[in-house]
Amino acid sequence: MHVCPVCKRSDRTTKLSRYWRTLPAERRAAAPHLARPVLHDERWTAPLGLLALGCALLVSEAWLGLVGVAGGGLWLVTLRDEVAQTAKRRADWHRKQYCRRCRHDFLP
Repeated sequence: MHVCPVCKRSDRTTKLSRYWRTLPAERRAAAPHLARPVLHDERWTAPLGLLALGCALLVSEAWLGLVGVAGGGLWLVTLRDEVAQTAKRRADWHRKQYCRRCRHDFLP
C-alpha cells in the first residue's frame, strides 16, 4: 500500500482507476476531476491533405506551395504534441492512487 501524502496513512488508499470503476453514475458526475483524461478525436486527414497539396504546388513551382507545406507541417506537429500530452496524462491517471479517507489523489 502507498502512504497518502496528506493524511500520512495507508489503510484507505487504492488505485484511482479501481475506485473510479466502483463509483455509481451519480457520484461520477459529481467528481469529473477524478475521471480518466478523454482522448480527443484528432483528425489527421486535413493537415495531411494540406501538406500534400502544398507539395503538389511546390512541384508546379507555385509559391503558395510553400505556405501549404509550412501550414500542414505545423498543424501535424501540433496534433502530434497534443496526442503525446494526452497519452502522458492517461498513463499518469493509471498510476495514480486515491485516499478514501481524505479524498486526495496522488502519484506514488
